[in-house]
Amino acid sequence: MNLQKKENKFLRKEGSVNKDILRHILKATPKRYTFWNTNLRFKILVICLAGLLLICLSSCSTKPIVDSRGKSPANIEGDHNRFHDDYYTCVALVKDQTNVIVDAGKIVYNNILRIKTLWLTPKLDTRKDFINNCLTGRGYSVLNK
Repeated sequence: MNLQKKENKFLRKEGSVNKDILRHILKATPKRYTFWNTNLRFKILVICLAGLLLICLSSCSTKPIVDSRGKSPANIEGDHNRFHDDYYTCVALVKDQTNVIVDAGKIVYNNILRIKTLWLTPKLDTRKDFINNCLTGRGYSVLNK
């Protein structure tokens, strides 16, 4: 009879779980650390760094600025009627010959890691550079190299 009273005391108390046992279980369970229950300063720092990285990578425009009236040695007449065809041909050539992941690594290297070496290491060519070189080779004056 005494054992039955103890079981009832620990298991159920008037139809609900004993609050002391529940409190003990919650205190004994280790807290899982996720992003949302960490320090507020850490959250703000991570969000700011992610935003900065997003701004840096989104500001990299691949569309070249071409001087439509300027003349380079290869385009003596200054004819820009075929610019869009030449541009999309260069884009297709560059897409076939390069990899997106490697290009993203080159962008990170050029914009972040070269700063640590005080720009002493050579700059790696990205897709934007290859497209600009292709258009320059076809006789266009590319301004944003």
